[in-house]
Amino acid sequence: MKNILIPSTLQNDTINAVKTAIKSSNGTPSQLILMLLADIPDTFSSSSLLRGINKGLTTTQENVLEICREITQESNNCNLKIHHQYGISAPLFKNILEHFTIGLTIVTPSFKSSKKKINSMCVQIISNSKCPILHTNETLDKETFSQAMYLKNSDSMLETEDLQAYINTLFSLKIVSETKINEEGKRDEIHPLLADAISKNNIDILIETRKPKKLKRLKKEKKALNETLGLPVLSLYEEVS
Repeated sequence: MKNILIPSTLQNDTINAVKTAIKSSNGTPSQLILMLLADIPDTFSSSSLLRGINKGLTTTQENVLEICREITQESNNCNLKIHHQYGISAPLFKNILEHFTIGLTIVTPSFKSSKKKINSMCVQIISNSKCPILHTNETLDKETFSQAMYLKNSDSMLETEDLQAYINTLFSLKIVSETKINEEGKRDEIHPLLADAISKNNIDILIETRKPKKLKRLKKEKKALNETLGLPVLSLYEEVS
């Protein structure tokens, strides 16, 4: 496992993301990069620029950050780095991944649902990157996963055996169930079947593959099927080498 990136708005779900990142490192020395994003003020005044990018944290955010520091210090192999990122773009994000040697990005519900334009754009940019993404869910109550369901897209060329081999380099979990996701119109029919399979097989994480999409500014996308099932999702770039 390489280093782990956690873009954050410093809500409570960031604490669970840090715990998950530490468990995911499997004892390997790793750096957790907590990335806080801010817009670059549209001004030519240096004093206005400084005021705009140094607004400080709320008491709640300070508390979350302090807990994250304490949790990381208690681990024997991880350390926490706070990275303040002003402005974001696809090339910038690629540079961040390369600079910090990122092997996994963890995206929390609070970051995905953030109303800040820069965070919404960052979520889309992350989805278009080749880095594995772990989407945590609202009620994450565990930091380790063991049983996985593979939600295979109808146009995916990635077979379960190849996917399992790649996952073994990231997590100690096993794919115990697989289902193909076809037509969007049949989501209501598929949902109860998936929920039943998840219950019977004790599934605690879903796995999907993704392909690049065109970035759409400020457009709210419809919830993905995996988001409605209430489980964390490991999303892997389709071109797995």
